[in-house]
Amino acid sequence: MGEVVSPYKSQISKTTLIIILFFCICLSTVSVSNKAWADSSNGQTGQGGSGNGGYGTGPTQNLLMPGFGSTFGGGDPSKPFKPIRSGIERLSTGGYAAADSQKDCQRFRYGTDPPTSGLYTPDYFPQNDLTAPVSACTLVHVFHKGNIAIFYDPARLDKDTLSSIQSLGTQLKDNQAFQSQEQFGYAIILIRSTRYKTPILLATWLRMLPMKSWDALLVNRFMSSYLGNPKKGIPQ
Repeated sequence: MGEVVSPYKSQISKTTLIIILFFCICLSTVSVSNKAWADSSNGQTGQGGSGNGGYGTGPTQNLLMPGFGSTFGGGDPSKPFKPIRSGIERLSTGGYAAADSQKDCQRFRYGTDPPTSGLYTPDYFPQNDLTAPVSACTLVHVFHKGNIAIFYDPARLDKDTLSSIQSLGTQLKDNQAFQSQEQFGYAIILIRSTRYKTPILLATWLRMLPMKSWDALLVNRFMSSYLGNPKKGIPQ
């Protein structure tokens, strides 16, 4: 007597075959050259790029919104990759020790100019837009609090740059209010100085950023990283 084939078993086999064919068709329509969705190389050959030296071997798609490509991984593949270099100098610590007087600070050998650590006195600058020289003791104290100083040489800067610097400095006409801002560690102190190689120098606790010209992106990075919180990731 012959074997009886269940109609349910036959239906299951047909359904399975249809599913397999469907996935084969879908896979065949995917272009191998478009497997990189975001190009972090901005057109540079190599890993993730559009050249033959990396994983991507053809044109890549940028699925990111306009204006976000160069920041978050996309970019113009016709332009070479240029990584953002902050130029922020990380300095070794010279400690943080109280001095008996300003004379002690004058005799003390600080490791950097301007000093970003070492002896200090519990003083604050009475007003903004100072003229160098300024007290090393006071600098170390306000830097440790979280304040940032911008040393600049007006003679080597154009009007637009000077305007940017002036607008960034803490604008408090009342001296007591300015010193209160320093106590909280959120003051941006302007100091006119001709002693540095670059016309602009940003400084805070164990960090410096010398600049030949004004770069708002780098300045913002420095401010957002260290203003009010200079000890983030920095050993004391």
